[in-house]
Amino acid sequence: MTKILAHQACFRLVATSILFCLCLCHFSNAQTFAKNQDDNNGSKTVSISVRETSINEVLKIIKRLTGLSPFMTGQTVDDLKEKVSLDVRNERVDHILQQLLGSRGYTFQFNDNVIIIRKREPHSPVKKNQTDSSINTTTISGKVTDAAGTPLIGATIVVKGTNDGTVTDNEGNFTLPNVNKNATMLIRSVGYETREIAVKGQRIMVQLNVVVSDLDETVVIAYGTTTRRYSTGNVSTIKAKDIERQPVSNPLLALQGRVPGVIIEQSTGLPGSGVAVRIQGATSLRKNGDPLYVIDGVPYTSRTLYTLSLIQGTSGDNGQDFGNVPAGAGNPLSFINPADIESIDVLKDADATAIYGSRAANGAILITTKKGKTGKTQVNFDVQHGWGVVPKKLKLLNTSQYLDLRKEAYKNAGLTVPDATTPSDQSNADLTYYDQNRYTDWQEVLIGNTAEYTKANASVSGGNANTQFLMGVGYQKETTVFPGDLADRKGSLHFNVSHSSSNQRFKVTLSGNYMLDDNRLIGTDLTDIAITLAPNAPELYHSDGSLNWALLPNGDASWRNPLAYLQQRYKNKTNNLIFNNTISYQILPGLDVRNSFGYTNLRSDEILTAPLSMHPPQNRPYSQNQSTFSTGMISTWIAEPQLNYKKILKRASIDVLIGATFQQNTTSYSSITGMGYSSELLLEDITSAANLQTFNGASVYKYNAFFGRLHYSWDNRFLLTLSGRRDGSSRFGRENLFHNFGSIAGAWIFSEENFFKKQQVLSFGKLKASYGTTGNDGIGDYQFLNRYNAVSAVLPYQGITGLQPTELSNPYLQWEETRKLSLGIDLGFLNDRILFAANYFRNRSSNQLVSYGLPAVTGYTSIQQNLDAVIQNTGWELSFSTENIKAGRFRWNSNINLTIPRNKLVSYPGLETSSYKYDYTIGHSTNIRKRYKYLGVDPETGLYQIADKEGKIISGIAGTLDDRVLSIDLNPEYYGGVQNTFSYGSIEMDFLFQFAKQMGQYNPFGRSRPGTFYGANNIGNQPVEVLERWKEPGDIANVQKVRTTWPREMSTSYTNASNSDAAFMDASFIRLKNLSISWTLPNSWQQKVSMNGARFFLQGQNILTITKYKGLDPETRTSSLAVPALRVITVGFRTSF
Repeated sequence: MTKILAHQACFRLVATSILFCLCLCHFSNAQTFAKNQDDNNGSKTVSISVRETSINEVLKIIKRLTGLSPFMTGQTVDDLKEKVSLDVRNERVDHILQQLLGSRGYTFQFNDNVIIIRKREPHSPVKKNQTDSSINTTTISGKVTDAAGTPLIGATIVVKGTNDGTVTDNEGNFTLPNVNKNATMLIRSVGYETREIAVKGQRIMVQLNVVVSDLDETVVIAYGTTTRRYSTGNVSTIKAKDIERQPVSNPLLALQGRVPGVIIEQSTGLPGSGVAVRIQGATSLRKNGDPLYVIDGVPYTSRTLYTLSLIQGTSGDNGQDFGNVPAGAGNPLSFINPADIESIDVLKDADATAIYGSRAANGAILITTKKGKTGKTQVNFDVQHGWGVVPKKLKLLNTSQYLDLRKEAYKNAGLTVPDATTPSDQSNADLTYYDQNRYTDWQEVLIGNTAEYTKANASVSGGNANTQFLMGVGYQKETTVFPGDLADRKGSLHFNVSHSSSNQRFKVTLSGNYMLDDNRLIGTDLTDIAITLAPNAPELYHSDGSLNWALLPNGDASWRNPLAYLQQRYKNKTNNLIFNNTISYQILPGLDVRNSFGYTNLRSDEILTAPLSMHPPQNRPYSQNQSTFSTGMISTWIAEPQLNYKKILKRASIDVLIGATFQQNTTSYSSITGMGYSSELLLEDITSAANLQTFNGASVYKYNAFFGRLHYSWDNRFLLTLSGRRDGSSRFGRENLFHNFGSIAGAWIFSEENFFKKQQVLSFGKLKASYGTTGNDGIGDYQFLNRYNAVSAVLPYQGITGLQPTELSNPYLQWEETRKLSLGIDLGFLNDRILFAANYFRNRSSNQLVSYGLPAVTGYTSIQQNLDAVIQNTGWELSFSTENIKAGRFRWNSNINLTIPRNKLVSYPGLETSSYKYDYTIGHSTNIRKRYKYLGVDPETGLYQIADKEGKIISGIAGTLDDRVLSIDLNPEYYGGVQNTFSYGSIEMDFLFQFAKQMGQYNPFGRSRPGTFYGANNIGNQPVEVLERWKEPGDIANVQKVRTTWPREMSTSYTNASNSDAAFMDASFIRLKNLSISWTLPNSWQQKVSMNGARFFLQGQNILTITKYKGLDPETRTSSLAVPALRVITVGFRTSF
């Protein structure tokens, strides 16, 4: 805990030492410009039954039912304390207000979603001896806008100390006559700060800043919305403003370091990279650990179909397959334009996820796209361009150090060191054929180029009280750090149309997202080659521009020219469609019937060519031109009819939801490999192939469910939520086709108690708890059935095609089940300037679905079954949100989050006799690696040493699995992020530090048997750690001796050491994850060109990393070498018209 607090102190010090820059917060304001909307607001009907309730409480009830916020000039709504009794059914709002206010000397009017209430002024004659007011008064006119320059409609302008005032029109303009020249004006608007302006002239321009408490911002939950104030679940939200600050192409990457309880890991630094997501730890031993993704109410796949190229890395464990087709590279969320997203909500506990049943055992991520708003037609446009580079290179041997190593390896083997007079071959070309004085930094050549990042988005939106619309388009292009013209291009379209009838009883919404992705990357990652290529390897090209194979005297290539991989062309065109249609109708006051229909279609068409020219010359006689064509598709349709009833009583409210889910996923994949093309020019024409091989797979997944939820609130203090779901999945046999899930949650807002209202420090306080169950059916399709492959023969017996069994059936497969317990407290201090949230979670997952290994004698490799194992994830999630400074035009806000997770295998009966004995240990993390105890290098023999299970030294002989007594936990001890936002006037600076305390894999013993060289595979160079190698008896070294030929004892010792605890190191890091600086143009400039919110910005991602980890990236922290996440810097411009 001390280390954690030290980290927080470190981040606070960094934050306060940054130069304070100025900012302008950009927030959209819902607008209206037609009088018919005001009429529609008054014609809204409600049902209210109260007795002896103050008028201000009745107005609050009206606000809850209609969204109309009351506002008074000259006094506050809370002053309306007179008690009334009211019993109306389906009555117009304006009629109710007339009854409440008209008879009490008040007038009211509707403006946007605001009810403006004024005290009716008595008419009194002007006294004849009164001084002519024209001498001391004037007419004031002006305009009120938000911080981005958008006009504010319905803002009130009042002369301080009087009841004289007016409101702004549809353009934010106002005129107020007879204002004393020495008066002070109060400018107010709902949701914005109040400003005081002294009358100094006849026209004033006023900007108001948003003043919405974080507690009252909308939070999207399953089948509805709530606010943080009244939520009983554990939900975290990221808004569009945070996404816009980050130059990322996958919206999941915008969550890194910002959401407690969530780990986001990027596989590579290539466009469309795989992204692994874990919410509150891994719940399953072997199967799918992905969360449920829901986009505008439509479930969306978490995995791509199998891809011909795996260069983009994987997303998660790839445990789920589609009809015998494994998941592919990349991440499907990269086919969603981040600019189209309004918010991302992460659901974590049972209260938030149980209503999704088995689909949300690993949590849920709800993505809400942008929608049209009432107001004048507005055009938004932004463009940015940037550059990306690999932020770190490994420290490798230079030519002199490398050649010394190679010569020493020959001497240690008792062999003569080759030189220019020695016949050259692929095992000694670096000493006999290559220039001994040549040095090339292959990391600079192969992965040291600059990737370019270009992005442009445009949208048009608007509407009136009944119909709102939005349509947006986007374009994005990303190149790579590899040589060659490699790029990924995307074009996207997003639309949303919402319509409601004049009486607001019938509503319909259509929304859609479409993206076309054209991926022209390489089929092989060059990073590993850049690390192992000999530093004195030859030039890439001949003087005539052809590839240099550095041919040996016998005609063989001495190396595999890394640019030969560029001859292998890869094309992947992906089309992604997401469509949703929602229709609702109010049957009775408070009773709505609703149906949501969604459809998604993710389709990819690939071509991967392998021309003869990519092969070394000596291999071409045994190779042939080849190309593979593939088509994959994942489509989903879902229909969810729902019935929702809401009722607000005097002090209580009830919200009941019941519904059903009907869902079907269809997946298909097929590939054709053509061989024997007569020319490389024909490789993309399948009809030109001499021979063809085919492969295909398909599956259908059906899912049905019934669900319900009850939410009850008493006096806005006590909250109760009950939810339940009965799921049916086609992935189980009829014995266990259905399963039930549910949850109960409650909260007590103790700050609403009278004894808390007397103090001024604590402005908000809530205790909450939830318990419930979710499940998991993520085992792939048809796993409970016997499965067969067709067997072909030249002369089939009796002409019958044979079948070969490939999978054993298990009709008794059952659902995994996770029981979730969550306890939390939310606190607000100093009028919510400081918000603190703490959540404790304990999730226990049982009945594990695994592919259990079988002995070879059975004829099968495995069988799908349930294991009576229990995995437990516990942890603390802490978050702070503070408004540090608010003085004049200067603002400083901070957000800090910290997660302390713990994962362990609680029980596993029969583990010691199972095939998982050497993978897991009771009481330890499920993400452990069992390893030997490393004892260093034997000073006499120069070989690595390890300890067996009894502590005895082993050197030169292989250790057994029982000797792996150490468990290395790769789960982080803690992780989090610190965000600070500084603003002053028109300048804003926002930055995020991400941090983690964790272990990672790193092999300090060299790669591929140090001292050896093999040109055909470009194996040669080593990290600088091999400089600390053993050379002679008595040496105390970290690396064993090197040889050009490795006897068995050396290979065994190397393998032992590579599987010891020494192959892991501290991979903790502090990373400046994101930096955003923007400058908003002065309003006077914008008005000249009819712009709003025009700003220039500079953004950066992965700017700086502080770590002891010696690998390329502490985030991925694996020994596999792929391009790490790039350091990206972009500049851009954003505006509205």
